[in-house]
Amino acid sequence: MSFDKEKVTMQPSRVPSTKRSASWARHIGFLLLIPLTSIFLSGCASPKRTDLSSKNLHETLKILAETHHVCAVSLAVIKDRKLDSIDSATGCPPAPSPNPDSVFQAASLSKPVFAYAVLKLVAQGKLELDAPVMKYLPQGYRHQFDPLKAEPSDLVSDPRLAAITVRMVLNHTSGLPNWASGPLNFDSTPGEKWNYSGEGYVLLQRAVEAVTGQPLDQFMRSQVFKPLAMDHSDYVWNEGIAQNLLPGTKANGTPRTTMALKNPIAAFSLHTTAADYGKFLVKLLNDDDVVKQLIASPVSVDPSLGLSWGLGWGMERDQDDSYLWQWGNNTGYRAFVMASVRTGDGFVMLTNSENGLELAEPIAQKILPGEHKLFQSSILGKDITNLLCNRLRLCL
Repeated sequence: MSFDKEKVTMQPSRVPSTKRSASWARHIGFLLLIPLTSIFLSGCASPKRTDLSSKNLHETLKILAETHHVCAVSLAVIKDRKLDSIDSATGCPPAPSPNPDSVFQAASLSKPVFAYAVLKLVAQGKLELDAPVMKYLPQGYRHQFDPLKAEPSDLVSDPRLAAITVRMVLNHTSGLPNWASGPLNFDSTPGEKWNYSGEGYVLLQRAVEAVTGQPLDQFMRSQVFKPLAMDHSDYVWNEGIAQNLLPGTKANGTPRTTMALKNPIAAFSLHTTAADYGKFLVKLLNDDDVVKQLIASPVSVDPSLGLSWGLGWGMERDQDDSYLWQWGNNTGYRAFVMASVRTGDGFVMLTNSENGLELAEPIAQKILPGEHKLFQSSILGKDITNLLCNRLRLCL
């Protein structure tokens, strides 16, 4: 996974890579290619869009998977706060469609599930939303340069760390960068503005582990997965997960080396099925108190598009409704979840393809019809690796 210090326009939910130097070299190569590729891209027509208005949801899913070379997509549909259906498709024949037990890396869809567990601790009086995170880490915070490795690391001494609250982490106003491959520095003053941060979620994870006395994966199993019968979900790779985990693929459908995420990371290491994540979404939408807490004091992200961020979730608001959403981007995998607070309708989409997010908007139109300006946001910006693969057939 690339260890870019991801900007909002670079889909900031990727897993950091253990092959960092090779990744940077590849991106430098991309920069050198940009002048050349822009010439070719300017002459390339956009992929032809198929009229899906007359197609049902399953037909739509199948056509989209084939059009975008998505080898496996699994979709859970929620209607009126109930799990309505599970569907799937493959765009890489003769590969079979995923089955209900097929596991995907959910990438940043990990964050809303972790946020839900944090709010349970708040309800139990074990955490306070507006307390400094460092209140629960009296021995200090050791930042790992690669969250998948214990070393190298540094004990963070910046005094601004003490100003970060639990709420700031959940709504991405901690001031921390998305990822830091060296010493941890601040991008902005805590509480000043929205700045998507995986590092913030790791900081809060350490506080949760300190308060509960459990590693994150054990805590999540006991507090969320077992109570909701999410039997195929875990924040770490293990033999049970491996039996059903679909390997990731590039934008053209060719295999991608799948990293075994053996250390639990709140920001991106959730492994799950569409059915399991659908159970979580149903539970959330039926908990009025939690939903009200999530959306009570959103932080502005892009007022022109009606986008803000609540506690663990992106939010899109219009005159009639509020929508919760989150996207996921790990190397070889893309994911998306969206739900209406008013109607209780929604969906979770998991794919094992770097083209997977191409399916999100047309699927949203089928399940949550209407204009959703979030799809115009630079947060879901195009990835240069996908552009090279889709337009020039240069799939690295």
